[in-house]
Amino acid sequence: MAKVNIYPTKYELVEVLSSITNRGFLNAFAQSKGIFITHVDIVTLAQEISNLFLDNEDLEIIRKEAYSNNSSHALSGFVLKSKDKGFNLKNDYQTLFDEGKQKMGQVLNQLTKVKGTNIYKGSIEYNKKRAGRMEFLQDEVTHFDFYIEEKEPGTWQVEVDGNRSTDSKELKDLLSEILKTDTEILNIEQSLLNTEASIIYFDKLAKSGMSSEWNFKTVRHLTLKEGASSSEPSGDSEEKDQAANAEELVGITQAILQGQNLRENSFVKSSVNSGYRFNAMTYEYQHAAQPYFVQVKAEFKGRPKVFEVTIVEYEEVVGETPTRKTINIGEAFSKEIRSIFWNNSKTVFNNIVKRG
Repeated sequence: MAKVNIYPTKYELVEVLSSITNRGFLNAFAQSKGIFITHVDIVTLAQEISNLFLDNEDLEIIRKEAYSNNSSHALSGFVLKSKDKGFNLKNDYQTLFDEGKQKMGQVLNQLTKVKGTNIYKGSIEYNKKRAGRMEFLQDEVTHFDFYIEEKEPGTWQVEVDGNRSTDSKELKDLLSEILKTDTEILNIEQSLLNTEASIIYFDKLAKSGMSSEWNFKTVRHLTLKEGASSSEPSGDSEEKDQAANAEELVGITQAILQGQNLRENSFVKSSVNSGYRFNAMTYEYQHAAQPYFVQVKAEFKGRPKVFEVTIVEYEEVVGETPTRKTINIGEAFSKEIRSIFWNNSKTVFNNIVKRG
């Protein structure tokens, strides 16, 4: 993590501290400084902390928590398919690592084999600049993990577990230095789904995205985009955000809040009938045998569009009067859920576009 060279203003501290939704962290940090405040909102607590003298170590702790709080941990990926059956991505990446070939600001880390599998894990560190008036959060040393696996001779699958939609592109750009001209890069491409196919794709993910241990319950969120003709692939330039009047938006909000199936909302149905496509959808699943719920978001994001999967919330049902409590799950389990969903999404996509 980069060191703080300029002491942040009170405005910056309040803004950053207020963005941290982990109330437990804020309480613990305040108490470590001798402040015990109860029954106040996060903004008030942030203002009290900002009045303290904070040394460089304190500021780094706050920065780290703020970066972690804003990290979405999205999983995306692609497949490399070569006519050369001897194509070995692991060895080629090792060559990049040994020769120190990397883009400016990147640091490549050694591949390690995931225990009990034929999967290799790597990571790349880089410096990320943040625009805006707050110098306190303008520099971040971050990283993304990636996993490579040979699916069959000449074909390697790459999964990217990153914090930004551009992480997948960063890795593809790096690997392009070692790929032969006969190597094809296969993505889950929005441009290959026309308007009608986008509806089918997201609808199928509701039942096919997760493993058999999870039962689909409802759609909690979706993004509508104006689509192209159902007979033609759609491009980014042809998409516009769906506009709706206030009453229609209230209807959708109520459907989300009431836990109803948003896919069955009358406005959504009307929009689909009018030629709108789906661009993102959040699905809620309930575990078949254990008291857990999970919300998984599937989305085409960024430019160029990258299909990525994130976990919005993971909840446990607790108490004699059953209530849901949000819980944190480990990185390994989070990655496992997102990987299953992304791989199933790839299968659904390939079946729709008739790609092997």
